[in-house]
Amino acid sequence: MLRNALRSACAVALLACFIEGAASAQTVDKRTVFTFSGPVALPGVTLPAGQYLFRLADPASSRKVVQVLSADGKTPYGMFFSLPAERFEPASTPEVQFMETASGMPAAIKAWWYAGERNGYEFMYPKDQARRLAQGAGQPELKTQARTTATTSK
Repeated sequence: MLRNALRSACAVALLACFIEGAASAQTVDKRTVFTFSGPVALPGVTLPAGQYLFRLADPASSRKVVQVLSADGKTPYGMFFSLPAERFEPASTPEVQFMETASGMPAAIKAWWYAGERNGYEFMYPKDQARRLAQGAGQPELKTQARTTATTSK
């Protein structure tokens, strides 16, 4: 009987190790590093080519604010309000969707999806920036209900 109890305890401990390993593979704040080969626009800011960390600013209280930082997480480039963005199939890898912009304008990020999820985050652009990005492009400009601001620091 003691032997069976010991075996059960070992099996439970081993199972807990496997579950812990699988659970720690994903972070609560959905941090993802993207590499861009050219400049990209986000609400209120244009980032040069490089690597950037996207994450949820405060996943416990609000899943609508996305923070973008340098790849090492030390330099913040902004915190951005977002709207829910849905897709039919979950993203197999982390993904950003770009909007069509006018010639000579930086690629503008429209939405971000975390791997394995159907629900993403569509960025809310200030009206004047949305108008500049859309001028000369083949699609209508993005609409916002309120002015948004980006916190920048370098």
